[in-house]
Amino acid sequence: MRSEKKLLLISLGAITLCWGLVNPIQVISGAIAQTEVPMRLQHGEGIYTLTVSETNTTKSAYGGQLRLYDVHIAKMFEVTYSDCQEIPNAGSRTWFYRAGNGRIEMGQFIITCQLARDIANNYGLGKPERTTIEYSQEEAGPPILRNRSIPILDITGNKIQRWMNFVQSFKPYSANSQSGNSPSSSPFPVREILSQIQGKTRVPIFLPSELPFSQKIYLKSRVETNGYSIEISHTPNCNGTPCFIGSISAERGGEPAQPPPKELRGEFKTIKLAGRTQGIFYNGCGAYCTALVEWQYQGVLYRVTMKNGREETLVQIANSAIEAGPR
Repeated sequence: MRSEKKLLLISLGAITLCWGLVNPIQVISGAIAQTEVPMRLQHGEGIYTLTVSETNTTKSAYGGQLRLYDVHIAKMFEVTYSDCQEIPNAGSRTWFYRAGNGRIEMGQFIITCQLARDIANNYGLGKPERTTIEYSQEEAGPPILRNRSIPILDITGNKIQRWMNFVQSFKPYSANSQSGNSPSSSPFPVREILSQIQGKTRVPIFLPSELPFSQKIYLKSRVETNGYSIEISHTPNCNGTPCFIGSISAERGGEPAQPPPKELRGEFKTIKLAGRTQGIFYNGCGAYCTALVEWQYQGVLYRVTMKNGREETLVQIANSAIEAGPR
């Protein structure tokens, strides 16, 4: 029987990406054969979603050191690197990671092309393996399945522990405790944003004291007499969907969200916010989901939105702003 150490010399490439697809055990040069790790990859408007059936991603992937979580993160880097090779100006890729067949939000990640290249150079690449990805056509029709040949990261031998250490430091923007990375918050730059808004608008200013993101984010404010908006993004000067995270806004006389038509996917409900404030949670989905929490104060509609956001995350931001009171 081979030793456990040799069993850890694995390839991350023999990964099944569509439910129900069964591949035989594969052997590649320099690696021990492994069983498959099922995943589902979906893509829409520059955003990837990686979904797995397991609810506990901290368990061993192959009976050794590597966890399922480590393998899932590796696949994100492999696909991102391949995208960046095909599209030199891609910039970055946003990933949403979900466990339990989509019921458990593991977090939102952004992988820049530079980071993906650094990882590929640091660990090296094995031979390409087939990776199946569902590409959304939005209103044009059902998703298109595309089989891509994507090189795998060479996470073998003494690189295994190094990869696990890196994954522990590569934290999502938001996550639950199942991910193996504890979520954290960062202070909201209240003084900086206030200096851009105060005196330029006539609405009470509500800003959170903190945001539930651990990685660096960028804020861009817009202000007018009847309101303001603060965009939250992964990159400076963001002008597109892939880098957009969400926003915090106020509009006097703004129109509240309405229940979605029955033919559209969405969730709409009344919720209670801090200070017995009545609010609304709405989540509408197309190629990706946009969630919001809103409330009213002195005739002004206040709203927190987030791409693929969770209710608890949005409520946390809204409550932080309400509890701080008008600035």
